[in-house]
Amino acid sequence: MNAEMYAEFSLTGIDLNPEDVTSKVGIQPTKTWLKDELISSKAQIRYQQSGWKLRSYSTTSDDLSEHFHIVLEQLKQGWQPLVELCSIYDAEFCGVIYTSGDRPAIHFDKEILKAVLQLNAEIDVDLYVLPLES
Repeated sequence: MNAEMYAEFSLTGIDLNPEDVTSKVGIQPTKTWLKDELISSKAQIRYQQSGWKLRSYSTTSDDLSEHFHIVLEQLKQGWQPLVELCSIYDAEFCGVIYTSGDRPAIHFDKEILKAVLQLNAEIDVDLYVLPLES
């Protein structure tokens, strides 16, 4: 399959302090940001909330659920503090797929759904179908 994909877990909130999240869960995030920071140095749009994000590390898997499992495995070490933080802030799992060929299957097994429920999180999947190269 000709696809690039990854999964992310993010925690956001107006009064969220990303350094406090990192300290409580003991996990280094992939990205953090503060409310009112520029989203990009090339733009004038600012973040509306502060955030903490963890992305699945690089893998050649064409299975989105595997990327979700990779993120969940990374989150395990700080699970209990994370559950508490997710009762205060907004939590989301996001899957991103870029494909120019076959449409990949999108499936969430019971383990993923149970974890999403425990974290009071939402699931978002972004599918980008790119034109075929000639």
